[in-house]
Amino acid sequence: MSYVQVKQKYQITIPVILRNQLGIQEGDTLEASIDQGHIIFTPQEIKKKETKKSKLSSYLGAGKGLFSSPEEADKFIRKERDLWD
Repeated sequence: MSYVQVKQKYQITIPVILRNQLGIQEGDTLEASIDQGHIIFTPQEIKKKETKKSKLSSYLGAGKGLFSSPEEADKFIRKERDLWD
């Protein structure tokens, strides 16, 4: 048997052994109900509404690894901005 403690804001942590047995992952949805004085949590499969990606968001991460350091990226951006004037 596993025990949990009610924390601030009435939060609890599901013990790892139970999470593993049920395959519960961070972000999953559980239905909470009461049955004969017991709290029952049942994993639910919720279909997420597909959102249309903006054209700009499709480029996120496209430049990963182009610069060896943040300083090198800043130097490149400054040089490009100077060309605008």
